[in-house]
Amino acid sequence: MISVAIGGFFGAIARYLFYLFAESKVLQPKAATWLINSLGSFALGALLGSGEVSAFWITGFLGAFTTFSTMALDIVKDIEDGKWQNGLVYAAAALSSGIAMFSLAYAIM
Repeated sequence: MISVAIGGFFGAIARYLFYLFAESKVLQPKAATWLINSLGSFALGALLGSGEVSAFWITGFLGAFTTFSTMALDIVKDIEDGKWQNGLVYAAAALSSGIAMFSLAYAIM
């Protein structure tokens, strides 16, 4: 339990710092969220593909690093703003990318 909490602490900090960095380079919050979730999916695939099943990394760090809720908020905002096509495209792209990145890393490992 402590290892999950410590992993979550570091994962949340890493997400915040990566988000700030990505947002400053791309200037698009949705792109930063997409990059974080894609990277987290890749890392999860690599860990599981290598046989590394660690509560610290998987549940703690990556659970706090990735952010489904922020992705969902971005999609709902688009739909509420009448940009439902943008929301649907973003949802499909984000989910497809997460699955693809996980699968790629899992296959490599």
